[in-house]
Amino acid sequence: MTRGYTISRIILTVLMSFCIAGYILSSSADALLSLPGIYTDIIREEKLAEKAYTALENDFKNQYNTTAVPPEVYMDAISEEWLQESMCISIENNIKLLNGKDETAEIDFTALEENIKAFFYEYAESINYKPDEAFEEKLSETITNAETKIQQRMDAFYLNTLKENGALDKISRYMPLINILSWVTFGASMAFIFLLVFLERNRGFRRLYWSGTGFFCGSALTAIPMIYLLISGTANRFAVKDPVVYTAVTELIDSGISRILFKSAFFGITGIVL
Repeated sequence: MTRGYTISRIILTVLMSFCIAGYILSSSADALLSLPGIYTDIIREEKLAEKAYTALENDFKNQYNTTAVPPEVYMDAISEEWLQESMCISIENNIKLLNGKDETAEIDFTALEENIKAFFYEYAESINYKPDEAFEEKLSETITNAETKIQQRMDAFYLNTLKENGALDKISRYMPLINILSWVTFGASMAFIFLLVFLERNRGFRRLYWSGTGFFCGSALTAIPMIYLLISGTANRFAVKDPVVYTAVTELIDSGISRILFKSAFFGITGIVL
């Protein structure tokens, strides 16, 4: 076996390894940014709606001294089930926007608006106050503030915040590139496999050795950093300690790490077999 033979195979195997690693990372990123089911599963499994409901109850209690609107006016119009459904709708809309599609559903605040209106008009009647322009402005302001507060609490993954500051639009421009990168790295990996098998065509079962080495090394390039992140608990150091956001983001990070590790394990085992 000549020196040139070994060096050429090593170079091809290294290139294949980086392509495999690139495919694992880009395909995992593409899934995280295009599959709303990943987010909605976290919402349901981690009971984020229950945490959001408790937080909103505290918010409206704290606002009572300044707004004079009892928290029951807001809380009687929403429920944990409604919050969960609305959080899922919001996520699905934002993921569609992220992938260049239009929103298809809206959050229904009808019950909330009716409760606030009923309270305002009943209070005005109790003090013999005739609704005027200032009354309507205050009513509209209260409804807007309540809806904004609820949407903020539902924004567990910060996607609404990203949409409002324009970051979601910027990210959506690069989404096609992630998908293209996934296919390019996958195609390049297959090309290196066929090339290595062709070069080793006269070596019987040994013809799969270098391809298997590429699979294993590529999987190791992605698996080792992910294992370190899990062991070190990096995800749990997320700075925002709001219970809804903290749980959502750390679980999303763990989901991404698990997805990468699963694909790495698949390619690693394939490499060992080859």
